[in-house]
Amino acid sequence: MYIRHTHRILLGLAIALAVVAAIVAWRGPAVLDEARDTANALLKKASSPPPPSADEQKRSQTRRTADAQGKPAAVPAQPRKCIQNGKTIYTDAPCPAGSEEQVVPENLSVVPGNAAR
Repeated sequence: MYIRHTHRILLGLAIALAVVAAIVAWRGPAVLDEARDTANALLKKASSPPPPSADEQKRSQTRRTADAQGKPAAVPAQPRKCIQNGKTIYTDAPCPAGSEEQVVPENLSVVPGNAAR
């Protein structure tokens, strides 16, 4: 039996389309859910503002400590975040030896407390 060349091409395309349709029917919902989750994560990451740099934080802290006349007020001790042996320590003194100083978040609230005994 002889099948024309164009009929063979159309038959091959029909088989390929049937295979693709079967794969989409089988895996389609899972792939679409993964794509939706990935798109939502990328949108959330793209829409959030970048964290402030250390220079921006210093400028902001300087602005907050200036009085109404624009003169710098008495600068309170700046909080420091120190990482030592996997533990985080907040202090207003220099970080202890062997620890690593991190950038302190701008919105950190400092509450006066009792000195460690």
